[in-house]
Amino acid sequence: MHNSFSTIKLGSKIIGDGHPIYIMADLGLTNGGDLDRSLKLIDKAAELGVDAVKFQMIEPEKLLGDKLAEYTYQTLKNGLKTEKYYNMFSKLSYSESEWKTIADYAKSKKLEFICTAHVIEAVAVLERVGVNIHKICTWSMNHKRLVQEIGKTKKPLMLDTGMFTTSTLLRTLNWHIECGGLGVIILHDFHTLNTSQMNFRAIPFMKKNFGYPVGYTPQGRDKDMDFMSIGLGVNVLEKRLTLDRSIPENGHFKSLEPNEFSLWIKRVKELESSLGFYSVLPTDDDMKISKIGFKSLYLNQDIKKNEIISNVMISAKRPGDGILADKIDDVCGKTARHDIKKGTKLKWEDFY
Repeated sequence: MHNSFSTIKLGSKIIGDGHPIYIMADLGLTNGGDLDRSLKLIDKAAELGVDAVKFQMIEPEKLLGDKLAEYTYQTLKNGLKTEKYYNMFSKLSYSESEWKTIADYAKSKKLEFICTAHVIEAVAVLERVGVNIHKICTWSMNHKRLVQEIGKTKKPLMLDTGMFTTSTLLRTLNWHIECGGLGVIILHDFHTLNTSQMNFRAIPFMKKNFGYPVGYTPQGRDKDMDFMSIGLGVNVLEKRLTLDRSIPENGHFKSLEPNEFSLWIKRVKELESSLGFYSVLPTDDDMKISKIGFKSLYLNQDIKKNEIISNVMISAKRPGDGILADKIDDVCGKTARHDIKKGTKLKWEDFY
């Protein structure tokens, strides 16, 4: 699949190869439906140096057909907690004016406001609030009308893979494109602790075969997978941020507190810088060490003046501050200007 959206511009930031990894702070659960806490989280995210904050517009009245379904999650101090989805999602709700306050505040902090739409009605609200990109989670992959509604905005779509296969991903992307959608960001996503099923090779596969920016959105606190994804070429990384992991609500247990997030983002930037260039190059320090580490040409026997140098007379030994070992063919066949003793490090002026 070929497209002209190998990079996506959100505000002043460009997402894609050749540009810095785009960092999103996921506040979708940890904001708790508390406007004051949301603004504090945005403040903290701005201090940490992220590019975007992500929320989610759930609208449980419209999303849930079964309001008695339950979900069990881990808390830091209270162990497992079971809660009805309806009650849990209702606590994450805001009025449209509150959403506008959150979005405007994020923008005032130079952060992109991104919000997952779980229902069709959320798209119009987010348009009025003012978003540059629309997002869906993997559980909306077959919600054709939602994807089409997003396509009609002519804005990019961000989605999590999770339940997608290659063919269903192509199908969903086509729904977006056919309705006028422009550009996509794909986030590699899974909900398993079975490492053999995490399929991180999907990252370079999707970059090559779909041509869009690809990121990784981890479900938990593990950092190794985040760092591995950098080596696989991710353009976007997301991480959950909480003000306090001990809050006994869904999402906090799996989040990073600000000090942890700060260390995480610092390491992400360090590892990103280590990727370097699409070429083979030595480091400055390797160049310095080379004068010791490389080998020079030494005589392994005495030779007389006017004797012709041959391969059997020469050995390669450290340090590399003489005639380097790769010049052996230039030395062989030369004539000695004078007697030279065994063990001598050769110089060009020793022959003609």
